[in-house]
Amino acid sequence: MPDAVRLEPALLARLGVAPATVTLLQFSSAFCAPCRAVRRVSTEVATLLPAVHHVEVDAESHLDEVRELGIRRTPTLLIIDTEGREVRRATGVPTKPHLIAALAALLPTP
Repeated sequence: MPDAVRLEPALLARLGVAPATVTLLQFSSAFCAPCRAVRRVSTEVATLLPAVHHVEVDAESHLDEVRELGIRRTPTLLIIDTEGREVRRATGVPTKPHLIAALAALLPTP
């Protein structure tokens, strides 16, 4: 993605994102049923693809970061590449096949 935005390392660290090939950064809220569904799908994908890490963040506990990233609703899922760039963003619940397809270009080839 040519216009991918590199996120500040300090911002990622505040959100608990460690260096990884690909990170699924999920913003959730406490009473959000779709957030639980995104957690399930993201966890399954991260289990299936070892290069993928899943980090879930409580949006209400990270309001400054939410504002800085322009998160408008939960669930929001950011795909962060190995360079710390946001390469994709989605709201709502992705299907497992769609999420894997979105990650394919970022994963090492076997």
